[in-house]
Amino acid sequence: MLTKVNVKWKEDAVSHFMTELIDYAGLFPPAALPLPDAIKNYHSYIYDSDSWMLGPFVIPASKLKNLDSYRAQFNHKYPLRLSVILTDLDHVESDLKTLEHFLEVYQTAGTIEALEVPLSFTLDSQFFRKLNEQSISLRIFCEVAGAFDQLAASLDTIQQMNQESSKQFGVKMRMGGLTPNLFPQAEKAAFVIHESNKRALELKFTAGLHHPIRQYRDEVKTYMHGFVNVFTASIMAYSLSIEKEYIQAILLDEQPDNFKFTTNTLSWRNLTVRSSEISEARSFFAASYGCCSFDEPRNELGELRLYQGDEMR
Repeated sequence: MLTKVNVKWKEDAVSHFMTELIDYAGLFPPAALPLPDAIKNYHSYIYDSDSWMLGPFVIPASKLKNLDSYRAQFNHKYPLRLSVILTDLDHVESDLKTLEHFLEVYQTAGTIEALEVPLSFTLDSQFFRKLNEQSISLRIFCEVAGAFDQLAASLDTIQQMNQESSKQFGVKMRMGGLTPNLFPQAEKAAFVIHESNKRALELKFTAGLHHPIRQYRDEVKTYMHGFVNVFTASIMAYSLSIEKEYIQAILLDEQPDNFKFTTNTLSWRNLTVRSSEISEARSFFAASYGCCSFDEPRNELGELRLYQGDEMR
């Protein structure tokens, strides 16, 4: 649906917004595909005309060795890019050994771009020491959750880690799931976006962002956040230093007409960021989001009337 962006808008606002935005998480619910099917999908996506929107393949560290048999399907030009979810604190060393095994098997046909730390980890000195002992230089995203004071404490801890470590630690926030309780309130998501930006912590999201604009969905019996809402809010938080109230208002907006792309800008109501600001925010703050579908988000975005100006050139 968005092939025209790649061809005609190569350096334009919507291109910078969507570049490598979607980390493919087909192994996880609600898709929950078997590994062969998920790998088959990812392989097809990297040859798709919309492949520039695709990030890495999200996989638990425990499944890494199962990738050996797919080595022949990838090469240095079309590699298997991974974001790896660690198992638990007791398995950090063995998880990292499986990373080394994958890289040895795949050579230039595979890369590991990030580590994801699940909620089961306690973000304490023991965890940081274990990671600091390893010679990895990957982005590391630590999932956070809980009440506002717990979130603030977790963000403070991650910030402190960055000050004491040569490694780059960021934040991962879950935006949904299979049941209503897994969808955070907009106030809480706005808090994490605002406070992560204040602490210079890179931020990625996961789950619940299948649709561009916030909307009520019968299948989960609650409102689902929109990825256009979430990333517009994050980009404007980074570029314009907007307050939590504005971030929350963007997250809550259910009207597609309030979001506008032109050739060189993205606007929400009376707030505007330039294409170059979108690119910078995506590079240093609003990283990406994990989604079990690559088709649904891009197809739905392509159906919306978010483009103005000379977009029909």
